[in-house]
Amino acid sequence: MKALRIAQVIALVLVAIYVLLFHNANPDPVEMPLVGPVPPSLLVAVVGVVAWLIGWLPGRLRNWRLERKVAATQAERDALSTDLARARRSEPSDPIIPDRASGGLRPGDDPTDYL
Repeated sequence: MKALRIAQVIALVLVAIYVLLFHNANPDPVEMPLVGPVPPSLLVAVVGVVAWLIGWLPGRLRNWRLERKVAATQAERDALSTDLARARRSEPSDPIIPDRASGGLRPGDDPTDYL
């Protein structure tokens, strides 16, 4: 990740140098509708920033949405594992089927009745 950040900084410095050289080569302002006279280097810089935002913003919004979804899923998983741990800890002292507590015989039953 550090190498990517270094490459981004180098690219940003190169773009800034290009804009400065472009401004020195074209010092005369350009007439823009609704804005008035603007230096061409400012136009190049604004178009570059807008293009960068158009490329960066959708990916960042998707990343943000997926991070929220992962956080919600992890919270749900933690809640379910807490419930599971609670269910495992509660060992009932009474048998689940009360009439089987005496070895399967009901009071008053004679096993020979089933033969």
